[in-house]
Amino acid sequence: MKERFSKLLLGEDMSGGGKGVSTAAAISNAITNLYATVFGSCHRLEPLPVEKKSMWRREMDCLLSVCDYIVEFFPSKDILPDGTTREVMATRPRSDIYVNLPALEKLDDMLLEILDGFQKTEFWYLNDKAHKDSCDDSAPCRPASHRGEERWWLPVPCVTKSGLTEPARRDLRQKHDCASQIHKAAMAINNGILAEIKIPESYTQTLPKCGRASVGDAIYRGMSFPGKFSPEYLLDCLEISSEHEALEAADRVEAA
Repeated sequence: MKERFSKLLLGEDMSGGGKGVSTAAAISNAITNLYATVFGSCHRLEPLPVEKKSMWRREMDCLLSVCDYIVEFFPSKDILPDGTTREVMATRPRSDIYVNLPALEKLDDMLLEILDGFQKTEFWYLNDKAHKDSCDDSAPCRPASHRGEERWWLPVPCVTKSGLTEPARRDLRQKHDCASQIHKAAMAINNGILAEIKIPESYTQTLPKCGRASVGDAIYRGMSFPGKFSPEYLLDCLEISSEHEALEAADRVEAA
């Protein structure tokens, strides 16, 4: 535990040489890595394994415990034993943490509840041992979706020939709508926080002074070609061959 907190406070630079990232970035990276560990291989609509759920909550409580010490002062009154009062400066959680952190924790609990709701379903996945005998002559089944070669790692869901019953369809739609609302709420909180963050002038001065310098010549030529610009045309010009190149191109366009 001491080593973990030291790593966070030193910005992941255990040498203490001051070359690490900020504490906020270190915590953000730790949460991202934890998410990849717990949810990175969860490609099925099913309850999260007990050990992973326990790990997620335990580690998140540990990482977020630093928020208990991010406080702001406010004037308050203290009553002494003799009945007199005096003005003191008390502490409370910083306003953005006080408002947004409980909301995010509630959204997290709601997502886990949605996954817990998939204990008994009318669909299963190809090569699922629990339903290995479901695809026989008496109860024929069919894939509910066709997986492309570019997404070979995703499991293929299966349903019976008659498909899902109407109650099961309604339940899936309800869970889908609920998850969409959770995503929108989380994005709204995230965008609100980003809008409040002040961008240092020193960072602004380091940015390129024109869009062409940000996106590069290849993207600039594709975007500025007269009369032929379209997202499809731009992608054809770039000849992106990997996900890494796609993310790099998107980052350059966003920076511009």
